[in-house]
Amino acid sequence: MITIAAIALGAFIGAPLRALAEQYASRTRSALTSLLIINSLGSLLAGFSLGAFSGDVQTFLITGFAGAFTTFSGWTLALSMFSRNLIESGVSPSARFARMGFVIVVAIGIPVLSLWLGWLFSEFLFVKN
Repeated sequence: MITIAAIALGAFIGAPLRALAEQYASRTRSALTSLLIINSLGSLLAGFSLGAFSGDVQTFLITGFAGAFTTFSGWTLALSMFSRNLIESGVSPSARFARMGFVIVVAIGIPVLSLWLGWLFSEFLFVKN
């Protein structure tokens, strides 16, 4: 039951912080860039938490907080808007495919790299015997 409470508390904190971060970032950045920054920060925290914490603290930070802070439903919405804008702008189908492929690779690759870097940082910071 403590695990469920840790997840719920983490999500309770992570979801509103995501909304605030998205509002702040979208003032000066595009929707895709804002989502990339938010997902990368959450992935960095999750990776760090993998190496630095264990048990319910890890569950709180990764599943609860980072899970609510980084949502791929946001990516789905932003990518569908990006795709619709490409179609409406008259871009050829092959160019649309290439641009969407690039965006998807970046959308997945950078948060995964952030996850790995966060874990790597925790491994160097908390040297285990």
